[in-house]
Amino acid sequence: MNGLALHLRARHTPAAAGLAIGVTGLVWLGWNAFSDAGRIGEKVASVTVALACAIVSVTLARYDESLEESGARPWSRVRGLHLLTAFVLLSCLFTAFAATPVDFGPADFLVRDTAGLLGLAAFGAAALGPSRAWFGPVLISVVGAVWGGATDSHVLQVLTWMTQPADTTAASVTAAVLALSGTVAHMRGRVFAQTRE
Repeated sequence: MNGLALHLRARHTPAAAGLAIGVTGLVWLGWNAFSDAGRIGEKVASVTVALACAIVSVTLARYDESLEESGARPWSRVRGLHLLTAFVLLSCLFTAFAATPVDFGPADFLVRDTAGLLGLAAFGAAALGPSRAWFGPVLISVVGAVWGGATDSHVLQVLTWMTQPADTTAASVTAAVLALSGTVAHMRGRVFAQTRE
């Protein structure tokens, strides 16, 4: 078994990818069964993206992170590449539904939400550890589901950025900041390093 296969298997990537695809497919099937609309609502779409990012967040680190600290590999680059690959694959997953009768929304809306929520998960993995990385995407999707929707309030545009229209500047900037800060934190490793005695 080569290094890439071992890396993916150690991070439970195949199982996480299958679960993310399954959850997305179930939401799509449910919308087809219970709605006549040709586009899934923004709140449902953003919650689905958040769930997929929360599922993928378990792949952001191994069970024993000290193994990466002691290895000779350039783990910073490996973590960055892993995160970039997750972003590309999740973006492709959601935008692929544009070829079906029901889609999840405009591509720029989906890419923005995927980048921001995955960045939030990556920051959670660096700050809280991979087992709690899902907290951020789930919490912010609940906020968006309750208070989200198009609004003129800049505060609400920032707090509910994932449900704002794709051309909302405050939402796009918030997603970009989350994506960038999450990527940098994840590439650097644990933010709050535990002291070893």
